[in-house]
Amino acid sequence: MSKDYFEDVPPELILVLAPSLSTASLNALGQTCDRLHKMLQPELESRITPELARDLLVWAAPSKPHIIAKLLAPPHSVPPNPPGVWKSPLHIAAEAGNLETTRLLLAAGADPAADWEQDWYQPLHLAAEKKHIDVIKLLLDNGAPVDLGYGCDERRKTALHYACTIGHLDMMQLLIERGANIENRGHFGTALGFAVHYHQREAIKFLLDRGADASVIVPLFILLEGGPPLPHEANLLYVVLDLRHPSSLPYPRRVRGGTSGPTKWEELPLEQSQRELMTLLLAHGASKENTMQTILRHVGALAKEAECTEEEYLDIIAGMFKEAEDAIPDVQ
Repeated sequence: MSKDYFEDVPPELILVLAPSLSTASLNALGQTCDRLHKMLQPELESRITPELARDLLVWAAPSKPHIIAKLLAPPHSVPPNPPGVWKSPLHIAAEAGNLETTRLLLAAGADPAADWEQDWYQPLHLAAEKKHIDVIKLLLDNGAPVDLGYGCDERRKTALHYACTIGHLDMMQLLIERGANIENRGHFGTALGFAVHYHQREAIKFLLDRGADASVIVPLFILLEGGPPLPHEANLLYVVLDLRHPSSLPYPRRVRGGTSGPTKWEELPLEQSQRELMTLLLAHGASKENTMQTILRHVGALAKEAECTEEEYLDIIAGMFKEAEDAIPDVQ
């Protein structure tokens, strides 16, 4: 049917037929032209039950602020934290990055600290993972807690930790300005621990320039289930050197190569990125002695994995440290 056809239908007939149509059909009919929309809107409004209004609020949260505004206002007055939904409208709006729907929900009283699912995701965490800086600002302006963690393990991570894993300097700057604690600990230790674990050089420099503690001890594993080999924690220099047992990693960063590759561990040079990170950490107070103590406690197992003697292994480590220490004057 054409749009012109509906213009000729008597309004009395349309109003008589409306009650016999399903809500979905009535809504579809109302979308065909402005005339029908104006005529049928009161009937549609009268059919919005509290349960339907709640579902519509969730549906509209990502991108429809005009519907959000109508549902939050009388006569519907849908609560912004509706019970019985899988994911709150504010979580959905924040994840979508819609500043207007997020603002409307917050103004109506939506809880910026509400948890979602067993991982305790809050709207701030979802906005951070999607890199929605403006939404992060709005949530913080409305009381979203900046240092609360989320994740499946007991140590978890914060929005700042996540920003460090991806090296997002603008997000890091914003969160720190709003009070995020750079020494707050998650499953890879402090913010610096997360940045080092993911080899985010600029993020590491950013944190060190703001006084991050380069001497911290951090976990080497998120979870300890399955009996990973010792050590389970070490300092950041140890992390950069990738000195955990290769058998403990799904794909070790330092491998000896196949039949066509190098046959001795010492033939693998210290990678440039490792040298740069070691140099940065040493220049900011990371302890070589602490790293060596950890290595010496486990040198037998480490040397066995490297297929060399303990003496050869320690010589290799000494050479790596010399490379990094020689570069410190350039950093300073």
